[in-house]
Amino acid sequence: MKRLALALPLLALASCGSDPAVKADNAKPSEVAAKMKEAAGKGSFVRPGQWEQTVSLVKVDAPGMPPEAKQYMQKAMGRTQVHNVCLSKEQAEKPRENFFTGADQNCTYEHFNWGGGKIDLKLICKHQQATSTMAMTGTYTPDNYVLTMTSANDAAGPSGDMTMTMKVEAKRVGDCDAKAATEGAN
Repeated sequence: MKRLALALPLLALASCGSDPAVKADNAKPSEVAAKMKEAAGKGSFVRPGQWEQTVSLVKVDAPGMPPEAKQYMQKAMGRTQVHNVCLSKEQAEKPRENFFTGADQNCTYEHFNWGGGKIDLKLICKHQQATSTMAMTGTYTPDNYVLTMTSANDAAGPSGDMTMTMKVEAKRVGDCDAKAATEGAN
C-alpha cells in the first residue's frame, strides 16, 4: 500500500480533451518520467487540489503465509482506507522519476500506456532474492480515476510469494488549504 500512496503524483498527469498519449515498452522509470514530463506541456491535465483516494483490498493470495497472517489479511478484505492528499500545481506538472519505484534502480516498465482516458502499465523490479511486479489498469478524467492494481512478489521459496489486488478510486474534492498546499509542494 505504500507504493499506492505514491501513485497520486503520477496519476496527476491524467488528462482529457487534448490528451497526450505516453507509450513505452521495456523502459526504465527515468525514460517514462521524461516522456510524461514532455507530455505534460502538450495537454490539459488533472487539476491540482485536494484529492480523496479510497483504497480497497480485493484479493490476497499468499500460499506460504502463516495462518494468523492470513486471517488478518482476510479481515482487511473489503475494508476501505481513505487518504486525502493535496496535489500542488508543480506535482501535477512535473512527475518524479521514482513515482512507483522509490529509489529502486532495478525496475523496468514492461509496458506503459497512458492516454485517451485509459491507463495500462506493468512494472517489474528484479532483486537478488525476489521479483516484484505491479500491474495497473484503469480509467481517468481530470477530476477522478478508478484503478485496479495488482502487486505480486515472487520470492525465493514459497513463503515469500504473495499477490495482492486493490481497487483505487479517487476524486478531486476541492482546493487545498494554504497549509496543505505548502506541505504538498515539498
